[in-house]
Amino acid sequence: MCGLNGDLKLLQWGIMTMIHIVIRHKRALLLSTLIVGVGILLFVFLLVRFASVTGYLSYHLVKDPERNIPGGNVIVSPADGIVLYVRKVEKGTIPEVVKKDVPVPIIEHLKTDPPQSLESGYLVGVYMNTHGVHLVRIPISGVIRKHTVFNGPHMDMTVAEIRIILTQMIPGLVTLRKLFGFMPYDIEDEADYVLQSARDTTIIYDKRGKYVYLVRIADYYVGKLLTWMKEGSSVQTGQKYGYITWGSQVDIFFESSQGIDIRVKEGDIVYGGETVLATY
Repeated sequence: MCGLNGDLKLLQWGIMTMIHIVIRHKRALLLSTLIVGVGILLFVFLLVRFASVTGYLSYHLVKDPERNIPGGNVIVSPADGIVLYVRKVEKGTIPEVVKKDVPVPIIEHLKTDPPQSLESGYLVGVYMNTHGVHLVRIPISGVIRKHTVFNGPHMDMTVAEIRIILTQMIPGLVTLRKLFGFMPYDIEDEADYVLQSARDTTIIYDKRGKYVYLVRIADYYVGKLLTWMKEGSSVQTGQKYGYITWGSQVDIFFESSQGIDIRVKEGDIVYGGETVLATY
């Protein structure tokens, strides 16, 4: 009986001690609870944002989703991803590619010999996520005139990809950067691959009677750039053209024509064969 009384007294003492600690340090406990709560809410918020940004990439490992190919006089996105830049090319020169106010000859970007001199047009860069849809589609009906492979270095795009995803996760950041005259994505120090990395370039003589250049820029982790069409093949808008075995970037340069109207802007999410880049 004495032993039981002793245990009860010990238990009572422990409870009273805990109550005394809570009362004495209630402010610190409340602050700690608040900090932990805010941290949990922030973590959940970031998870939700990450899901919303990358939700369009949530297909299976090998992805071949159905696409609704638009009709009419359109040029569609060749790939799934985020529009990294939209540049007006004048006199064969890109006013800026990635680094602000640094003009570059378009030929340096395409890495191929054009069938005629390059004058005015538009360059659109689509950054593909590592885990996204890797199929590449034909942007506009026509005939494949030439396919060129540039065996440059396979540069790593991982850091640039991380910056793009993190920027997309913060609401309004892309809009705010553009409002103050900055590029939507702060990857200037990681984007040498845009002009230097290995790539292949396909030239299409389209139904407008103009040339379209499809450029697949290879990431360090790209195993192969698969091409399913040959020179001389007739192709249709939205048709499956090839496959990239890992994340990469697909750029398209299309010559200007009467009535052409650009329908996308930097920061937009686009879908290969479905999203309209321009009408004419």
